[in-house]
Amino acid sequence: MRKQRFASNEKAAKPTPTTHNVDNKKISEVTESKASNQTQEVATPTQKKNKFKFGKFLFQITLLGGITYGGAVYFSLNNDKFRDYFTEHIYGAKQVVEYTEDLQTQGFFYDMKKKMKQISYRYIGLPKPSEDSISPSNKIYELANKENPIIRKLSGTLKQLDTFMINHDVKNAGRKILSQARDELNELSKNIDQIKAEDQDLLQKKLDEQKEKFNQIIANYENSMEEHIKDKEIALMKQFDQEKHDLYQQHHEQLNSELSHQASKHKEELENELVRQAVDMQRRWVKDVMIMVEKERSGRLARLDYINKRLKTLERFCISNTDNLDAIIKVHRLWCTLKSLQNVIEQPHRTPFIDQIVALRRFFSTDEVVSAVLSTIDDSVAINGVDSISDLSKRFNTVREEVRRASLVPEDGGVLSHLLSLVLSKILFRKHGLVDGNDVEAILARVQYYLNKNDLDTATRELNQLEGWPKKLANDWITSARNHLEIKQAIEIPILSRSRGIERRIDDAKSEYRARRAINIEKKKLVNKDRIKVDFTTIDIERKLRKIATRGVIQLFNAIHMSQKIVDNSIKEAGGKQRLTTKEAKDGKVQSFVAYVIFRFCQFCR
Repeated sequence: MRKQRFASNEKAAKPTPTTHNVDNKKISEVTESKASNQTQEVATPTQKKNKFKFGKFLFQITLLGGITYGGAVYFSLNNDKFRDYFTEHIYGAKQVVEYTEDLQTQGFFYDMKKKMKQISYRYIGLPKPSEDSISPSNKIYELANKENPIIRKLSGTLKQLDTFMINHDVKNAGRKILSQARDELNELSKNIDQIKAEDQDLLQKKLDEQKEKFNQIIANYENSMEEHIKDKEIALMKQFDQEKHDLYQQHHEQLNSELSHQASKHKEELENELVRQAVDMQRRWVKDVMIMVEKERSGRLARLDYINKRLKTLERFCISNTDNLDAIIKVHRLWCTLKSLQNVIEQPHRTPFIDQIVALRRFFSTDEVVSAVLSTIDDSVAINGVDSISDLSKRFNTVREEVRRASLVPEDGGVLSHLLSLVLSKILFRKHGLVDGNDVEAILARVQYYLNKNDLDTATRELNQLEGWPKKLANDWITSARNHLEIKQAIEIPILSRSRGIERRIDDAKSEYRARRAINIEKKKLVNKDRIKVDFTTIDIERKLRKIATRGVIQLFNAIHMSQKIVDNSIKEAGGKQRLTTKEAKDGKVQSFVAYVIFRFCQFCR
């Protein structure tokens, strides 16, 4: 293009001075018009008023939110903690992150990045870098030989000027100026090409440096990744060895436990079989022993059943005697407690007997008679005690004088009646002894008589016959006497009930003893009826049998001792310090004892 323009300009005439001036004016006008247009273009934005546009604001907010959301998605792909927080608190983040991961695994972003680079190189006007190398020299040479738009514009201007000069017949006048302009334009084009070449060389150097730098980074990253992979491989090998060792250990323990279980099961089956055989041998042995016992029943062994029955009878007697002894001990304890209570009541002065009541309640809480009697005794009476007969006799002398003074007072009498009765009581004669009559003096005389005889019950009954004011005055004395009599009666009731029960039991025991004695005599007669008397010719045989029996008893005790040792050893073998349960120990003792007895019996038979 530039060569064609220069060729067309050479055909034109040389420029004249006038054409040179015209061209200079035209160029100056063009430059001034361009400068004015630029100043207007720069000034015009300042004159415009800033108006708020909702669409632009909404677009900016949407763009900013999208960039922020995309950055958060990208950061969540590289940071697990931020990913957990982002997917938990942001709506729809989990689905977006998962979809992005799927696209990343499918290579979608790599293809998108490649397309974006191609579009950017296309619109910027730069050459597209190849995939094998970063910036080859032939691409830079093509970039340097491309036309510059400024030179193209100047070439167009010169062409227009040449056309103008040809059209106005000033070709020869401006030829020199046009030639000079063409030379300067060519020189400018060469300078621009040289600057581009220098810039391209500088760019190539920078690209080479960046290439080396990135290659170094990639090499370092590859080395670090290789080291990381080796460390990970070593860690995985260690983990694999540890898991292998654990599995081997677990399998070994499981195999040992299974073997021990099978061994214990086999041992248990063997022991059960031995026990079964031992039981069968024991049955046969018991059967043989019973046959031998039946043969020897005509001799001394025939008395074993009789001795056993006598032993059971003695056991029953001992049990009944123990019950009777317990009953006697209870009666004795009751009698001692009641005797102590009776001694307290018979004291010449008032004495508390709460300790005796507490003792009765503690020892005889299950006795219905004693509980019923104790329920009738008030606690206040037991704490304060009761008046004795001597205290009541002394107190009666005072009460008698008060009753004599009020003996003539009617029930509705006033003060005058009391004064008159007091005066007249001095004149009345006192009665003594067991006299008849229902007057006050006769009743008081009989009460005094019975008190002298220590008959408090009759004296209280006589004094209770009073009426009116005399009875009111004697009411306290009567209450004290009743308390004394109630306590005394409460003491006598348990003793009488117990004595009757004991007598009844003694009579029943005596009758039962007589009946059993008669039955035993009859049994003894029946046993001795067919008994063969001992023959002196068989004394040696009996002595041998006695020795055999003694030896058998000794062997029996030895067998028991050995069975205990066997059980202890089996316990140690089975569990060491752990003891077996009661049932297992008992079964082991019985089995071992039976086996040992059978073994000793076989030796004895040999």
